[in-house]
Amino acid sequence: MKIEELGEIGLIERITKKFRVGKQIITAGAGEDDCAVIDIEKAKGGYKYLVVTTDALQESTHFPPGITPFQMGWSAVAVNLSDIAAMGARPFAFTIAMGIPAQTETSFMDELAAGIEECASAYNTAVVGGDITRSNELILTGTCLGFTDNPVRRSGAKVGDLLCVTGSLGNAALAVKVIMNELKVPKRIEEIAKKALFQPQPRVKEGIVIANSGVATSMIDISDGLALSLAEIAKSSTVGAELYEANVPVLSEELRREECSELSTRELREFAFYYGGDYELLFTIDSQALENDELMQRLRKEVKMSIIGKVVPPEEGIYFKKGEEKEMMDTKGYQHF
Repeated sequence: MKIEELGEIGLIERITKKFRVGKQIITAGAGEDDCAVIDIEKAKGGYKYLVVTTDALQESTHFPPGITPFQMGWSAVAVNLSDIAAMGARPFAFTIAMGIPAQTETSFMDELAAGIEECASAYNTAVVGGDITRSNELILTGTCLGFTDNPVRRSGAKVGDLLCVTGSLGNAALAVKVIMNELKVPKRIEEIAKKALFQPQPRVKEGIVIANSGVATSMIDISDGLALSLAEIAKSSTVGAELYEANVPVLSEELRREECSELSTRELREFAFYYGGDYELLFTIDSQALENDELMQRLRKEVKMSIIGKVVPPEEGIYFKKGEEKEMMDTKGYQHF
């Protein structure tokens, strides 16, 4: 059945049935009233700050060939959760506005809604409302709310701080190259890389651990690539950055175990620094944290932290350090315009 046959009211009812909410906190949820009604005292759980983010995805720009409706829905939530993670916050509520072509099949919408619900519930977030309108292409605009006591801003990095990242970079970039037929890899590598691109895992737990460590000075998510994200922290904090290329974790352990001989060192750098879609966290910590062995071990274990450089004075810019040589970093990555 096409959704234009089902009608707007029928479509809303069909979608909202998939969204599960706890009535103790969300007293009126998706589709129940003009607004969601949230018991804010119960929701915030003693946290001090409310953080809010909005992110929009559209089919022609954000959804590569091969992605499923489920993964589209998952991604619409994940990109917002990643911003919440970058503040060190705990997400709790999500809304989504959908622009949908009239000829869309109801089965497509069922899968899409399932992806939205599964990603949200995986991170203890309730889908509490949204909107539906007719559109020439699929457009998903999500808004996420979260709470924190320690919001980590982009603007707190200071000279001498250590530059760190969570996880590994370049996994999504590898998938893009494969999809565009610019790179041939074994089937298993292709499957792992595509899952990283199509179904990103926002680092919510890691963001909270970093924020609560007491040593974090700035943080941003790496959705648009490491180079652009680093430039954003440098601009906001009025600092420069020295990078140790060999320390940057390129590709996940699963991918590194496989045969990937076609990739040169230069290509791996491109994957890690200049492509988006990884949704890891870039953050800075006070250098004195190195003296706390227990804390450093915890960060390496719980957030898979790698130290990739240090913060330097702004007049030095952003550069790769190789021995005594400096190579200035290009400021490029994924941008809409």
